[in-house]
Amino acid sequence: MHPSVDAAFLPFSEPLEGRLNFMYLDVKSLVSTGVGNLLDADDPDDFGSNPVPLADIFTLGWFDKDSFAQAANAEISAEYTTVKFSGTAFSSIPQKKAITRLRISNQAIDNLCKSKLASFEASLKTRVPFAGLNNWPADGQLGLFSMAWAMGPFFSFPKFQNAAKVGDWLTMARECRMTEAGNPGVIPRNVRNALLFTLAGWMAAPPPGDFSQLLYDPGQKLDANMRSGTFPVPLNLVIGLQTALEILGHNPNGLDGLIGSGTRSALKAFQLANGLPPTTTVQDIDDVPQSTIDAMAAGLDDAGIGHFP
Repeated sequence: MHPSVDAAFLPFSEPLEGRLNFMYLDVKSLVSTGVGNLLDADDPDDFGSNPVPLADIFTLGWFDKDSFAQAANAEISAEYTTVKFSGTAFSSIPQKKAITRLRISNQAIDNLCKSKLASFEASLKTRVPFAGLNNWPADGQLGLFSMAWAMGPFFSFPKFQNAAKVGDWLTMARECRMTEAGNPGVIPRNVRNALLFTLAGWMAAPPPGDFSQLLYDPGQKLDANMRSGTFPVPLNLVIGLQTALEILGHNPNGLDGLIGSGTRSALKAFQLANGLPPTTTVQDIDDVPQSTIDAMAAGLDDAGIGHFP
Protein backbone atom coordinates (compact mmCIF):
# COMPACT_ATOMS: atom_id res chain seq x y z
CA MET A 1 0.00 0.00 0.00
CA HIS A 2 1.08 3.59 -0.45
CA PRO A 3 2.80 5.05 2.65
CA SER A 4 0.14 7.76 2.79
CA VAL A 5 -2.56 5.09 3.15
CA ASP A 6 -0.63 3.21 5.81
CA ALA A 7 -0.21 6.42 7.81
CA ALA A 8 -3.84 7.47 7.35
CA PHE A 9 -5.65 4.22 8.05
CA LEU A 10 -5.99 4.57 11.82
CA PRO A 11 -6.87 8.31 11.75
CA PHE A 12 -9.50 7.41 9.15
CA SER A 13 -10.90 4.43 11.08
CA GLU A 14 -10.91 5.66 14.67
CA PRO A 15 -13.68 8.25 14.23
CA LEU A 16 -15.81 5.52 12.63
CA GLU A 17 -15.08 2.66 15.03
CA GLY A 18 -13.85 4.33 18.19
CA ARG A 19 -10.78 3.16 20.06
CA LEU A 20 -11.66 0.89 22.97
CA ASN A 21 -9.17 -0.97 25.15
CA PHE A 22 -11.65 -3.52 26.48
CA MET A 23 -13.81 -6.29 25.03
CA TYR A 24 -17.24 -5.23 23.84
CA LEU A 25 -20.19 -6.66 21.94
CA ASP A 26 -20.69 -5.04 18.52
CA VAL A 27 -24.04 -4.59 16.77
CA LYS A 28 -23.74 -8.08 15.27
CA SER A 29 -23.25 -9.51 18.79
CA LEU A 30 -19.61 -10.32 18.05
CA VAL A 31 -16.94 -9.68 20.66
CA SER A 32 -14.49 -7.02 19.50
CA THR A 33 -11.88 -4.62 20.83
CA GLY A 34 -9.52 -1.86 19.71
CA VAL A 35 -10.58 -0.08 16.50
CA GLY A 36 -13.34 -2.49 15.51
CA ASN A 37 -11.07 -5.54 15.74
CA LEU A 38 -13.02 -8.80 15.77
CA LEU A 39 -12.15 -11.30 18.52
CA ASP A 40 -15.04 -13.68 17.92
CA ALA A 41 -15.24 -16.86 15.81
CA ASP A 42 -19.04 -16.98 16.10
CA ASP A 43 -21.40 -16.76 13.11
CA PRO A 44 -22.94 -13.25 13.15
CA ASP A 45 -26.13 -14.60 11.57
CA ASP A 46 -26.56 -17.43 14.09
CA PHE A 47 -25.74 -16.10 17.55
CA GLY A 48 -23.99 -18.56 19.83
CA SER A 49 -23.44 -21.23 17.17
CA ASN A 50 -19.69 -21.16 17.83
CA PRO A 51 -19.07 -19.04 20.93
CA VAL A 52 -15.29 -19.24 21.06
CA PRO A 53 -12.73 -16.45 20.66
CA LEU A 54 -10.26 -16.10 17.81
CA ALA A 55 -6.67 -16.97 18.69
CA ASP A 56 -5.77 -13.26 18.47
CA ILE A 57 -7.46 -12.66 21.78
CA PHE A 58 -4.66 -14.40 23.68
CA THR A 59 -1.86 -12.37 22.08
CA LEU A 60 -2.86 -8.88 23.23
CA GLY A 61 -1.38 -8.70 26.72
CA TRP A 62 -4.61 -8.29 28.68
CA PHE A 63 -4.20 -6.98 32.22
CA ASP A 64 -6.45 -6.29 35.21
CA LYS A 65 -7.68 -2.68 35.19
CA ASP A 66 -7.15 -2.29 38.96
CA SER A 67 -4.11 -4.38 39.81
CA PHE A 68 -2.48 -4.22 36.34
CA ALA A 69 -1.65 -7.91 36.80
CA GLN A 70 -1.25 -9.86 33.56
CA ALA A 71 -4.36 -11.92 32.80
CA ALA A 72 -4.10 -15.68 32.31
CA ASN A 73 -5.76 -17.32 29.32
CA ALA A 74 -8.53 -18.68 31.55
CA GLU A 75 -9.36 -15.14 32.70
CA ILE A 76 -9.37 -13.89 29.13
CA SER A 77 -11.73 -16.70 28.10
CA ALA A 78 -14.00 -15.94 31.04
CA GLU A 79 -14.19 -12.27 30.12
CA TYR A 80 -14.98 -13.19 26.53
CA THR A 81 -17.87 -15.36 27.72
CA THR A 82 -19.17 -12.59 30.00
CA VAL A 83 -19.17 -10.08 27.16
CA LYS A 84 -20.50 -12.54 24.59
CA PHE A 85 -23.68 -13.29 26.55
CA SER A 86 -24.11 -9.85 28.12
CA GLY A 87 -26.79 -8.66 25.72
CA THR A 88 -25.02 -5.30 25.43
CA ALA A 89 -24.78 -5.08 21.62
CA PHE A 90 -26.82 -1.87 21.58
CA SER A 91 -25.83 -0.53 24.98
CA SER A 92 -23.84 2.65 25.51
CA ILE A 93 -20.04 2.57 25.61
CA PRO A 94 -19.96 3.17 29.41
CA GLN A 95 -22.38 0.28 29.90
CA LYS A 96 -20.27 -2.00 27.73
CA LYS A 97 -17.15 -0.99 29.63
CA ALA A 98 -18.74 -1.43 33.06
CA ILE A 99 -19.12 -5.20 32.71
CA THR A 100 -15.42 -5.74 31.88
CA ARG A 101 -12.33 -6.06 34.04
CA LEU A 102 -9.51 -6.56 31.53
CA ARG A 103 -7.73 -3.94 29.43
CA ILE A 104 -5.09 -3.78 26.68
CA SER A 105 -2.56 -1.06 25.97
CA ASN A 106 -2.68 1.48 23.16
CA GLN A 107 0.44 -0.12 21.73
CA ALA A 108 -1.34 -3.48 21.64
CA ILE A 109 -4.21 -1.87 19.73
CA ASP A 110 -1.81 -0.27 17.26
CA ASN A 111 0.02 -3.55 16.71
CA LEU A 112 -3.23 -5.46 16.25
CA CYS A 113 -4.53 -2.94 13.70
CA LYS A 114 -1.30 -2.92 11.71
CA SER A 115 -1.20 -6.71 11.67
CA LYS A 116 -4.83 -6.97 10.56
CA LEU A 117 -4.40 -4.34 7.87
CA ALA A 118 -1.36 -6.14 6.44
CA SER A 119 -3.26 -9.43 6.51
CA PHE A 120 -6.27 -7.89 4.76
CA GLU A 121 -4.07 -6.33 2.10
CA ALA A 122 -2.42 -9.69 1.38
CA SER A 123 -5.81 -11.41 1.16
CA LEU A 124 -7.29 -8.76 -1.13
CA LYS A 125 -4.38 -9.07 -3.55
CA THR A 126 -5.18 -12.76 -4.02
CA ARG A 127 -8.55 -11.79 -5.50
CA VAL A 128 -8.73 -11.15 -9.25
CA PRO A 129 -10.58 -7.80 -9.06
CA PHE A 130 -7.93 -6.39 -6.73
CA ALA A 131 -4.78 -7.99 -8.15
CA GLY A 132 -3.53 -4.58 -9.29
CA LEU A 133 -4.10 -2.97 -5.89
CA ASN A 134 -0.50 -1.74 -5.67
CA ASN A 135 -1.17 0.54 -8.64
CA TRP A 136 -4.46 1.98 -7.39
CA PRO A 137 -4.66 5.66 -6.40
CA ALA A 138 -4.21 6.08 -2.66
CA ASP A 139 -7.84 7.11 -2.16
CA GLY A 140 -8.98 3.89 -3.86
CA GLN A 141 -6.71 1.80 -1.66
CA LEU A 142 -8.06 3.45 1.48
CA GLY A 143 -11.66 2.91 0.32
CA LEU A 144 -11.05 -0.78 -0.33
CA PHE A 145 -9.31 -1.29 3.02
CA SER A 146 -12.22 0.49 4.69
CA MET A 147 -14.68 -1.97 3.13
CA ALA A 148 -12.52 -4.92 4.16
CA TRP A 149 -12.23 -3.58 7.70
CA ALA A 150 -16.00 -3.58 8.03
CA MET A 151 -16.76 -6.86 6.21
CA GLY A 152 -13.52 -8.84 5.97
CA PRO A 153 -11.31 -9.10 2.86
CA PHE A 154 -13.45 -11.75 1.15
CA PHE A 155 -16.68 -9.76 0.94
CA SER A 156 -18.90 -10.40 -2.07
CA PHE A 157 -20.10 -7.30 -3.95
CA PRO A 158 -20.31 -8.60 -7.56
CA LYS A 159 -21.06 -5.25 -9.24
CA PHE A 160 -18.32 -3.52 -7.29
CA GLN A 161 -15.85 -6.31 -8.09
CA ASN A 162 -16.67 -6.29 -11.80
CA ALA A 163 -16.13 -2.53 -11.88
CA ALA A 164 -12.83 -2.91 -10.01
CA LYS A 165 -11.54 -5.28 -12.69
CA VAL A 166 -11.77 -2.53 -15.30
CA GLY A 167 -11.05 0.51 -13.15
CA ASP A 168 -14.60 1.88 -13.35
CA TRP A 169 -14.27 4.11 -10.30
CA LEU A 170 -17.65 5.84 -10.49
CA THR A 171 -19.45 2.49 -10.56
CA MET A 172 -17.30 1.39 -7.64
CA ALA A 173 -18.39 4.54 -5.79
CA ARG A 174 -22.03 3.62 -6.40
CA GLU A 175 -21.68 -0.08 -5.58
CA CYS A 176 -19.49 0.07 -2.46
CA ARG A 177 -22.43 0.79 -0.17
CA MET A 178 -22.76 -1.66 2.70
CA THR A 179 -26.15 -2.57 4.17
CA GLU A 180 -27.21 0.10 6.63
CA ALA A 181 -30.38 -1.57 7.93
CA GLY A 182 -29.88 -2.39 11.59
CA ASN A 183 -26.37 -0.96 11.51
CA PRO A 184 -26.53 2.85 11.34
CA GLY A 185 -22.88 3.04 12.36
CA VAL A 186 -21.90 2.01 8.83
CA ILE A 187 -23.57 5.07 7.25
CA PRO A 188 -20.64 7.50 7.72
CA ARG A 189 -18.25 4.84 6.42
CA ASN A 190 -20.39 4.40 3.31
CA VAL A 191 -20.35 8.16 2.67
CA ARG A 192 -16.57 8.33 2.97
CA ASN A 193 -15.96 5.20 0.91
CA ALA A 194 -18.04 6.52 -1.98
CA LEU A 195 -16.11 9.78 -1.84
CA LEU A 196 -12.79 7.93 -1.80
CA PHE A 197 -13.60 5.88 -4.91
CA THR A 198 -14.86 8.99 -6.70
CA LEU A 199 -11.62 10.80 -5.85
CA ALA A 200 -9.64 7.79 -7.07
CA GLY A 201 -11.44 8.04 -10.39
CA TRP A 202 -10.57 11.71 -10.67
CA MET A 203 -6.91 10.99 -9.92
CA ALA A 204 -6.84 8.15 -12.46
CA ALA A 205 -8.41 10.20 -15.26
CA PRO A 206 -6.08 11.72 -17.87
CA PRO A 207 -3.90 13.45 -17.02
CA PRO A 208 -3.42 11.30 -13.93
CA GLY A 209 -2.43 12.81 -10.62
CA ASP A 210 0.01 11.56 -8.00
CA PHE A 211 -1.41 8.13 -7.16
CA SER A 212 0.64 7.83 -3.99
CA GLN A 213 -0.99 10.74 -2.15
CA LEU A 214 -4.39 10.90 -0.53
CA LEU A 215 -6.73 13.71 -1.51
CA TYR A 216 -9.10 12.98 1.36
CA ASP A 217 -7.49 14.09 4.61
CA PRO A 218 -8.47 11.78 7.50
CA GLY A 219 -7.09 14.38 9.89
CA GLN A 220 -10.02 16.64 9.03
CA LYS A 221 -13.72 16.10 9.48
CA LEU A 222 -15.79 15.26 6.42
CA ASP A 223 -17.26 18.75 6.07
CA ALA A 224 -13.81 20.33 6.32
CA ASN A 225 -12.61 18.07 3.52
CA MET A 226 -15.51 19.12 1.32
CA ARG A 227 -14.83 22.83 1.98
CA SER A 228 -11.06 22.53 1.59
CA GLY A 229 -10.88 23.12 -2.16
CA THR A 230 -8.39 20.24 -2.38
CA PHE A 231 -10.55 18.44 -4.94
CA PRO A 232 -13.50 19.27 -7.22
CA VAL A 233 -17.06 19.02 -5.96
CA PRO A 234 -18.38 15.49 -6.75
CA LEU A 235 -21.91 16.01 -8.08
CA ASN A 236 -22.42 12.25 -8.30
CA LEU A 237 -22.66 12.04 -4.49
CA VAL A 238 -25.09 13.42 -1.91
CA ILE A 239 -22.16 14.97 -0.05
CA GLY A 240 -21.23 16.78 -3.28
CA LEU A 241 -24.81 17.91 -3.80
CA GLN A 242 -24.83 19.40 -0.30
CA THR A 243 -21.48 21.09 -0.92
CA ALA A 244 -22.72 22.62 -4.17
CA LEU A 245 -25.90 23.87 -2.50
CA GLU A 246 -23.87 25.52 0.24
CA ILE A 247 -21.49 27.15 -2.25
CA LEU A 248 -24.43 28.43 -4.27
CA GLY A 249 -26.06 30.08 -1.27
CA HIS A 250 -28.61 27.46 -0.18
CA ASN A 251 -27.71 26.07 3.25
CA PRO A 252 -28.36 22.29 3.46
CA ASN A 253 -27.82 22.42 7.24
CA GLY A 254 -24.59 20.46 7.22
CA LEU A 255 -22.38 18.38 4.95
CA ASP A 256 -22.85 14.78 6.04
CA GLY A 257 -23.86 12.87 2.91
CA LEU A 258 -27.36 12.18 4.26
CA ILE A 259 -30.51 13.68 2.77
CA GLY A 260 -32.68 15.19 5.46
CA SER A 261 -35.11 18.07 5.73
CA GLY A 262 -32.33 20.66 5.50
CA THR A 263 -30.98 19.24 2.25
CA ARG A 264 -34.48 18.90 0.76
CA SER A 265 -35.34 22.49 1.68
CA ALA A 266 -32.08 23.81 0.22
CA LEU A 267 -32.57 21.76 -2.94
CA LYS A 268 -36.12 23.04 -3.38
CA ALA A 269 -34.95 26.64 -2.87
CA PHE A 270 -32.21 26.18 -5.46
CA GLN A 271 -34.64 24.69 -7.97
CA LEU A 272 -37.20 27.46 -7.53
CA ALA A 273 -34.48 30.12 -7.81
CA ASN A 274 -33.40 28.59 -11.11
CA GLY A 275 -36.84 28.06 -12.63
CA LEU A 276 -36.75 24.31 -12.16
CA PRO A 277 -39.60 22.09 -10.93
CA PRO A 278 -39.03 21.32 -7.24
CA THR A 279 -38.52 17.76 -6.05
CA THR A 280 -39.63 17.38 -2.45
CA THR A 281 -39.27 13.64 -1.85
CA VAL A 282 -35.60 13.13 -2.69
CA GLN A 283 -34.10 10.13 -0.89
CA ASP A 284 -30.82 9.70 -2.77
CA ILE A 285 -28.72 11.29 -5.49
CA ASP A 286 -30.54 9.29 -8.17
CA ASP A 287 -33.76 11.14 -7.29
CA VAL A 288 -32.29 14.51 -8.25
CA PRO A 289 -33.23 15.44 -11.86
CA GLN A 290 -30.37 15.81 -14.29
CA SER A 291 -31.58 19.32 -15.09
CA THR A 292 -30.93 20.26 -11.46
CA ILE A 293 -27.45 18.73 -11.52
CA ASP A 294 -26.71 20.58 -14.76
CA ALA A 295 -27.85 23.87 -13.22
CA MET A 296 -25.63 23.26 -10.21
CA ALA A 297 -22.69 22.53 -12.49
CA ALA A 298 -23.33 25.77 -14.37
CA GLY A 299 -23.50 27.69 -11.09
CA LEU A 300 -20.19 26.19 -9.95
CA ASP A 301 -18.66 27.08 -13.32
CA ASP A 302 -19.78 30.69 -12.90
CA ALA A 303 -18.20 30.72 -9.43
CA GLY A 304 -14.97 29.22 -10.73
CA ILE A 305 -15.41 26.07 -8.65
CA GLY A 306 -14.25 22.74 -10.10
CA HIS A 307 -16.67 19.83 -10.13
CA PHE A 308 -17.20 16.32 -11.52
CA PRO A 309 -18.52 14.27 -13.18
